[in-house]
Amino acid sequence: MIRAAARLGLVPTLSLLAGAWLLAQSPQLVFRGGANLVTVDAYPRRDGRIVEGLTPPDFEVLEDGTPQTIDQFEFVRVEPIPEAERRDPRTQAEMLQLAADPHNRVFVTYLDTYHVSVTGSHDIRGPLLDMLNRIVAPNDLFGVTTSKLRPSSLTLGRKLLSVEEQLSRHWPWGERNRIDRDPDDDKETYLDRCFKVDKQGNVVMDNDDGVTRPHIDILIDRRREESTLTNFRELVNYVGTFREARTQVILVTDGWRLFKPDPKLVDTGQKTIAQFLTPGPTQVGVFPGGRLGANVGLTSYPTFEACSSELMRLALLDNQQAFREIIALANRKNVVFYPVNPGGLEVFDTNIARTGNPIVADMNRHKDRVDSALTLAANTDGIAVVGTNDLRAGLARIVSDVSAYYLLGYYSNNSKADGRYRQIKVRLKEQQNVQVAARRGYVASTAAAAEARRPAPAATPTADVSEALSQVSRLGGSDLFTYGVVSGSDLIVIAEIAGGQMELGKWRDGGAVKVTVMGAAGEAVGTASGKIEPGARATLLRIPRGSSTGPWRVGVTVAGSGGSLDDRFDVRSGTPRLLSEPILFRAAGVARGAVLRPVAEFLYYRTERVHIEWTVLRPIDQRTARVLDRRGQPVPVDVTLTERDDAGRTTLVADLNLARLSPGDYVLEVNVAGSGETQRRQIALRVVR
Repeated sequence: MIRAAARLGLVPTLSLLAGAWLLAQSPQLVFRGGANLVTVDAYPRRDGRIVEGLTPPDFEVLEDGTPQTIDQFEFVRVEPIPEAERRDPRTQAEMLQLAADPHNRVFVTYLDTYHVSVTGSHDIRGPLLDMLNRIVAPNDLFGVTTSKLRPSSLTLGRKLLSVEEQLSRHWPWGERNRIDRDPDDDKETYLDRCFKVDKQGNVVMDNDDGVTRPHIDILIDRRREESTLTNFRELVNYVGTFREARTQVILVTDGWRLFKPDPKLVDTGQKTIAQFLTPGPTQVGVFPGGRLGANVGLTSYPTFEACSSELMRLALLDNQQAFREIIALANRKNVVFYPVNPGGLEVFDTNIARTGNPIVADMNRHKDRVDSALTLAANTDGIAVVGTNDLRAGLARIVSDVSAYYLLGYYSNNSKADGRYRQIKVRLKEQQNVQVAARRGYVASTAAAAEARRPAPAATPTADVSEALSQVSRLGGSDLFTYGVVSGSDLIVIAEIAGGQMELGKWRDGGAVKVTVMGAAGEAVGTASGKIEPGARATLLRIPRGSSTGPWRVGVTVAGSGGSLDDRFDVRSGTPRLLSEPILFRAAGVARGAVLRPVAEFLYYRTERVHIEWTVLRPIDQRTARVLDRRGQPVPVDVTLTERDDAGRTTLVADLNLARLSPGDYVLEVNVAGSGETQRRQIALRVVR
């Protein structure tokens, strides 16, 4: 009944409380039509441990100072389960539904790239994985992201294998104290040209809270801290839309200095750029990204105006104010922070022996970082793991802190759909020496928001993408998928065991693959043998085609502990133009260096990355890519196009991160031009979860 009311817009603020509620007053679920059902997760603790055995009369809930009647009540204890018993959500809709349920906990691990050293990123991986293994229960969801990834690319799952692989293989993610510029931010190199040296080629030095440092390093530190705080705020805002119950963010960071405005930096910087750059005439034009403006933006070559503008912005940053706004937003969104400092028992902010910094000033800078972590935890009811080399013990405190909680449900006596923020206060009436951490408030719904939640009508594919979509219309119902293309003098054949078969566990040891190719007249063209490695599900084989011109009849057999799978399909020769037929791959996650696996089943998880390659048959000078939905309408996601040289032949490569796409069918379209003609390639994909 509650779910039906939510769909009809009768309950503007609603949590889907699955399971049996333990009601003190009545075994019946109380429902008040037209009222706002508000759920509150509460953590009453004495001496750091959850207080058990409480009943509804023990609690008092106030909304904007007005007492509320507790209509629903439950004590939840969470127990972890083995990795093999965990199942990821199959669709984005299922993920969001699970995340919205207050019975399921949500954990997000945030890796602060700029403010963790490479040593810290190495030391934290073992304790972090151990903690996640100990935390994750049957219905819990978790995700891992970094300060360099878009928060909207975060996906939540339950299996740790991909996370473990990423952290183990790419553990040097920490970049604090790196001596070179960040290759992911070309604006840092630009700032070097503006402020690094004076006219005589000497490094420009400046005072940074009692420490003499290169002026450019001070600006870069400010830029990196601002970038991190901006990204972190966006993450809090994003995960805060998933649910009303608490979201736990495990923040791996050495902490932030929280820079204040420093006008003295402007004086030093202006003197530096004035030595080799002078103000020029106002330039009006179209700048990168299509913006129309005057002397704006950082271009490839420094201008006085651009350098001066960025200097002023960085020098006058107020990151303390930004920090306070993050805490306020987290309390509104019911997001709790658990900062973890992987640096351990540090005293100094830098290596004193190497830098020669004044000891007291350097210690104060380190204290500022620790204080930011402590403040973040204290103001959101979290725990800060700082000042300890025993990271496992510190993370164990987080495990204990979230192992049990109470769920309280009440129907607000304020039925106005005014969209205003309402404060919640939870306390115990007579318990002594008990601290209660609980949801601090919520934003009331509006009539417009309820209307916006109504589902849109289903779309009908347009003729423009219908042919491409036919590629995925046959997905399902097969245990073995095959795919083949012509590549120069070879045929490339991909055999992939269906994902459903892999989930049954029959093919975990891989299998032997045999391919036979017959010509148009039934003549034998060639054979090839290979294997699908244990833990993988696909392989790619090359078969020389000799003088055969096709079409070709290809037979594929896969044999192993799961039995025997067979398939037959045809490969057409086609007419060579600008691009060959595509070869598809999948990668787990978006990290660089992730292993690419060949694909014949054009079905992907949202946690995967699509990697597509075409051989460039004739020179091209224009290339674009985009993603279309089933209606042929563009989808606002980025497709990265690159080119590389493969033994003298050019390969066009497209990479697409699927995290921002909802489950459904999509078409990746690539358009190229060159040699006096154009060509469009469309590849259909199905995203399932």
